[in-house]
Amino acid sequence: MTKTMEKLKHLREKVADPDFQQSRGLSNEVSYYILAFDSQDQPLVTEEVSNMRQQLNRETVGMDIVEFNLYQIMWQLLDDMGIKEDVLEMEANDGIDYLIEQLNNALEMTSSDNLFVQYMQQHLPEEPVIVFVTGIGEIFPLIRAHKVLNTMHQIITDVPVVFFYPGTYDSLSLSMFGESKEDNYYRAFQIN
Repeated sequence: MTKTMEKLKHLREKVADPDFQQSRGLSNEVSYYILAFDSQDQPLVTEEVSNMRQQLNRETVGMDIVEFNLYQIMWQLLDDMGIKEDVLEMEANDGIDYLIEQLNNALEMTSSDNLFVQYMQQHLPEEPVIVFVTGIGEIFPLIRAHKVLNTMHQIITDVPVVFFYPGTYDSLSLSMFGESKEDNYYRAFQIN
């Protein structure tokens, strides 16, 4: 069994655990977890996230899973703003650095109330759920994981959040694809 499969198996067990669902035993820490995995295992992770969402629900484990796919959210937000086509042309015309700067401005990524956070807040159900955040690998380096994670704490405070990250996390820093180091992030627990 691969390391990623072991982590996914462990996550499946945690999702079914009432203590995990109720965020018990965390000493008032936020209930955020990062499941870091080898980027080559992305198809496996995508399939298992889908399986968990179908199989682990209110009827089977007492709580539903809500998935926020950052890649899909980004394109939806850009489409809603009417700039999706402009963004597609921007990289070819102006380069990746300019595109990153403009996207981060348009999505208000320096704000504690950025558009990703607003989207999640609007689409989070009233009843308790477990939140899965996926798709960060597909929008890297346009959007950085720590920018999303740091602002999510302000809106998702009382339900478990699992952030699927194609790279490494050592409880202090994130490294996308095991290469590109991001800013430090130390508020989440590892799913091992």
